[in-house]
Amino acid sequence: MNMMSITTLTLPEAWYKAVRHIMEFGNVVDTEYEIKARQILMGMIEIDKPNFGWHKGDTFCTKARVDEYKKQFDRAYLHQHQFEYTYLERLVEGHGIDQLAWIQEQLLKKRVGSKRIQAITWIPQIDCGKDEDQPCFQRIWVYLHPNDRLDVHIMYRSWDVFQAYEANINAFLSLIKKEMLEPAGLKLGTLCTVGNSMHIYDYNWDEAQALLTRYKK
Repeated sequence: MNMMSITTLTLPEAWYKAVRHIMEFGNVVDTEYEIKARQILMGMIEIDKPNFGWHKGDTFCTKARVDEYKKQFDRAYLHQHQFEYTYLERLVEGHGIDQLAWIQEQLLKKRVGSKRIQAITWIPQIDCGKDEDQPCFQRIWVYLHPNDRLDVHIMYRSWDVFQAYEANINAFLSLIKKEMLEPAGLKLGTLCTVGNSMHIYDYNWDEAQALLTRYKK
């Protein structure tokens, strides 16, 4: 199995290194969309100093686009969209319990060292009965250190790295700040992102290669 492990300081560095790795080492596979992709099975990207922003070569990230996408992670905009669901709706309504409110309660209790604090999006009664449109994002898991630093792990079953990774992470950073850090008086530690399939679709290969040619990091 072709795996990927990246440790870096910032989100733009993480995205660029992931794109390079997938383009250089990813296996070319057929997909269920009748297109091809370069794919890494099991990728882990650890970002030591996560913060808002994106790589200057990421043409899919603009301030307007990222700000609009962040609304899908904001309680003020629940159900104000044209999608079947959003990740936020799955986290706060999908299982009949507000999982983010529960996480906040655990953090306010200062459950240092707990390995039980997580939230999930997959609903078997719904998702096992569909052929597509199940959530790509599956789970968020957090770990509180004694110095009030919160490490966050984000897990995806499928991740379009070239078009979606940086926008996704910017939106998650906004959610983490509003739902976890600020209410509990914490600071963000390491952000670890994991994808079972991390890939770049064939219609982005030329643009990805041009990015790697133009930028060295």
